[in-house]
Amino acid sequence: MMKRFALVLTVAVAIGCDYNFVGPTINNNNSNSNNNENRFDIHDLINFAPVPNPTAPVPVPPPGVGTETPLPIPVTAQAIAQKVADTNPTLLARSCPETYGESGWAFLDLVIKTLQSSDMRWGYLVKMDGTISRDVIAYRATSDNTGAWGVDIIIDRCGTASKFSWQVLGFDPLTVWSLVRNGS
Repeated sequence: MMKRFALVLTVAVAIGCDYNFVGPTINNNNSNSNNNENRFDIHDLINFAPVPNPTAPVPVPPPGVGTETPLPIPVTAQAIAQKVADTNPTLLARSCPETYGESGWAFLDLVIKTLQSSDMRWGYLVKMDGTISRDVIAYRATSDNTGAWGVDIIIDRCGTASKFSWQVLGFDPLTVWSLVRNGS
């Protein structure tokens, strides 16, 4: 009787509620306040759709996406990227291509190049509109160019005080990864 009640309750909840998937729990006190407000960047909301359990195979993959278990982000990556930020504060402060043109990419390019020296799976996150994210890097976690972890590495990009962050956004099986950026 109790199992039947639980089944009926589960079906009722599934029918009556929208599904909300949440990525992995990350202990991070980053407010990611690009406009001095406590909210996520728009790219965090519309260009990235993490799966609920990235340590298990994607249960029902879309056509063309593999069912392999995604690789985790290397444990040394955050320290490597942090060192780049610590030794290049001017590049970080000027990480706004809208203001500084091509030189505004220098910090993101250097972080990716440095991470690639230990693991060639690091690269650029390609947004759904085909452009390269200006503050999120990608770790290719599958055997092809789709399926990547996204990591937001710049807080307040183009604001008054750009800062380094390491905010793992999650794994998205549909995210496109690129080894290079046009112009880099």
